Amino acid sequence: MKIPKFENETDEANWAYEHREELATEFVNDFPRQRMKRLEAALQTAAQTKNLVVMPEELEGYSLVLVLREKVAKS
Repeated sequence: MKIPKFENETDEANWAYEHREELATEFVNDFPRQRMKRLEAALQTAAQTKNLVVMPEELEGYSLVLVLREKVAKS
């Protein structure tokens, strides 16, 4: 969603009120993606600075992200 530049706070508030449903939908849809991007970046940094080993049996029933998150938190 493209947010325009505003002359003043009143114009910004009016625009936000008029587009409140679109803004809420955008936030709800985008929040998980942004969280995943931050998590991926943190895991990538940790993987570059630490030697993480994941055994195949550790993945049974879990995603790689969850296993790596746990390993990073412990190290």
